[in-house]
Amino acid sequence: MTFETDERARVTLVPHPFGLRITGEIDRGNRHLLAGALGWALLAGSHDIRLDLSGLTFIDVAGMRLIIVAAARLPADRELILDPISPVVRRVLSLTGWEQAPGLRVRL
Repeated sequence: MTFETDERARVTLVPHPFGLRITGEIDRGNRHLLAGALGWALLAGSHDIRLDLSGLTFIDVAGMRLIIVAAARLPADRELILDPISPVVRRVLSLTGWEQAPGLRVRL
């Protein structure tokens, strides 16, 4: 099931393990797609949220910040798991130091 899409990015619901697959490019023009999907995922379940970011070819720092803020909003018994991630995501996490953010688990 495709959750949201535009000409540059697609956000797809993954039922098991619960989460989202995000592909394409996330930037100022379509960041609202990511924000909406993350907001929905925070409210939709009581389990960890897995983000498959292996198909992201670009994400700006503000887009990555949306992910970090979503992880911080989770209760202590839940995590936002980034698995798998693309080289682009790995680079942004490395540059920002966000791989150790509260509520976030990164599988490298």
